[in-house]
Amino acid sequence: MNQFRLQAAFLLICVYFIGYVNCAKGTDHHRRKGSKVTTAAMHSSSKQSTTGTTGSAGRKDVEFTAPMENVSVPLGKDGVFTCKINQIVHADHLQLVWLRLDSQTILAFENRLVQNNPRISVSHEDRRDFSLHIKAVQPEDSGHYACQINTNPLSQMRAYLDVLVPPVISATETTEHATVREASNVTLKCAASGHPAPAITWSREDNMYITPRGEEKALTYNGTELSLERVGRADMATYLCMASNGVPPAVSQRISVKVEFPPMIWVEPKHVSAWIGGSATLKCETEAYPQAVHFWFREGVVLTNTEKYDIRSEPAPEPQSYRMKMQLTIKNIEAKDFGDYTCSASNSHGSVEGAAKLYEIEVPPEGRTTASSHRAKSTHRGSGKKRKHQKSQDSNTTKFEDNRAFYDKQQMDQDQSSPPLEEHVRGALRKKDSDNGGCAVLRMQTITTYSLPMALLLMHIF
Repeated sequence: MNQFRLQAAFLLICVYFIGYVNCAKGTDHHRRKGSKVTTAAMHSSSKQSTTGTTGSAGRKDVEFTAPMENVSVPLGKDGVFTCKINQIVHADHLQLVWLRLDSQTILAFENRLVQNNPRISVSHEDRRDFSLHIKAVQPEDSGHYACQINTNPLSQMRAYLDVLVPPVISATETTEHATVREASNVTLKCAASGHPAPAITWSREDNMYITPRGEEKALTYNGTELSLERVGRADMATYLCMASNGVPPAVSQRISVKVEFPPMIWVEPKHVSAWIGGSATLKCETEAYPQAVHFWFREGVVLTNTEKYDIRSEPAPEPQSYRMKMQLTIKNIEAKDFGDYTCSASNSHGSVEGAAKLYEIEVPPEGRTTASSHRAKSTHRGSGKKRKHQKSQDSNTTKFEDNRAFYDKQQMDQDQSSPPLEEHVRGALRKKDSDNGGCAVLRMQTITTYSLPMALLLMHIF
């Protein structure tokens, strides 16, 4: 009995041991199998992460199809940035963001604006092409902008907005006008702002040459400063400072340069002739700046516009307005009007005088004829008829002389080609006298004396 109990216990112990061994083997098999599955999954995950930037769900890579280009926009125009993606961006997986990199500011999430700026807007096409619009760009809009996708790691494209600003001349830093003494130096300045930086070009409004200090004379000069050395009255002009940078419009500033000097005077001619009853004009030309005060004098007395004197002055056109032409006309000259006259000019730098002399001459023949005709007009109406009759007589005399010359020529031609007309007349008279008796001798003498004038008169009549 005891032996049977021992055998049964031994069998139970063997069965328990075999079960434990099999259980241990199964557990180890399942552990090794699970380890293989985990390793394969990790390997697959690692392979996906090293391929590129992907979403958390292991999606195919998102890439930009083209670089975002820099934009240059004139002030006040619209600027646009465009970001192109190789596949549709779904909002539940990826997010596209617009940034201002200079200030690290988020402008928009896809089509949702963050900044309250009415000049900024966003748009997209098929959720592939995304655009950022900036209306009426201002100088402060210049800077770097970025299009960013929240992949892991982040994907980003960036570009620069360059706002082109036309030139503006600074009034506070630019010479407005300059007034200097003759033979001194002067420097003109011109400052302008803009983007790109403007270039400054100098010229003269009258298109004359400029001679900068240390340079050859030229029609234009480049630089922010124009220096003129030992200026003279020929340098007195309006100068133009022009600023340009390729962004229209170019701008310019007019700068007036005045050169001060004492008056100078020229009198030409210095001697003027006239006769009593006539008129004469004296001329005087001056140069001065500031503009001079001008007078005509006669024996220390200032002359003014009267019935006797006519005074006129005419300034030269710009840029020679410092020149002045003056003239004094003396009418109905009398003996007391002959003598010296003085032209004077004065300004803040000095005064000067010039002299002209009016002297008497006899009335020329044409002057006498003119004077006599004027006197004759004022005497009587009958004298007009007399002059008309005299003129008619003179005309008839002239015609007679012309006819006489013509007759003389005709007579010479006849003398050469045929017997003299006098012979024909004498023959006819002889025949007639033979019939008339004692009167033949007297008639012959009379006819002989007056035959030639009568023949000429008959030829004229017929």
